[in-house]
Amino acid sequence: MPAADARRFYRSIRGSLGAAVAVLALDVGFLGSILFSAVLCPLWLLVSLVRSSLYGPNASLFLTRIAIPMVTFLLVLANDAFQRGVAETNAEKVVAACESYRVDNGRFPRKLDQLVPRYLDSVPVAKYCLGPGRFVYSSSENTGITKLFWYVAPPRLRKVYDFETRSWSHLE
Repeated sequence: MPAADARRFYRSIRGSLGAAVAVLALDVGFLGSILFSAVLCPLWLLVSLVRSSLYGPNASLFLTRIAIPMVTFLLVLANDAFQRGVAETNAEKVVAACESYRVDNGRFPRKLDQLVPRYLDSVPVAKYCLGPGRFVYSSSENTGITKLFWYVAPPRLRKVYDFETRSWSHLE
């Protein structure tokens, strides 16, 4: 491909590449979920299909324009699966440490920092992202309610562990 054609090709897809970087930064880097890409990528794919059909039969440009949102979504989906796996594994460690603390002290810890260093080396993160990636823990001696949760997809979908019933649920 001559240099002039390569520059023209790049100019035709740079908006899609910029959108891919923005979606990856938001969902992978900040949220650690598929919150925005689940809506944006299918719409983006449709716009790319329409746009490609309007601008002629350039097969490589057509394939590139539809591949970018699809690859972006697959990357975000893979990251989401990884993040959920990390959160669930770390949550089980935190729950086990809280239960051990309760056996030894007759009550649950008031905050997760009390588990370090005897029950945990450090309080693990729920997800590796810049946004809401920490576990939230609440233990009240007055009500006897102790819960642990993490954000699956902020701002509302949370996975919650109830220490009284020893079960997980989702809270929206």
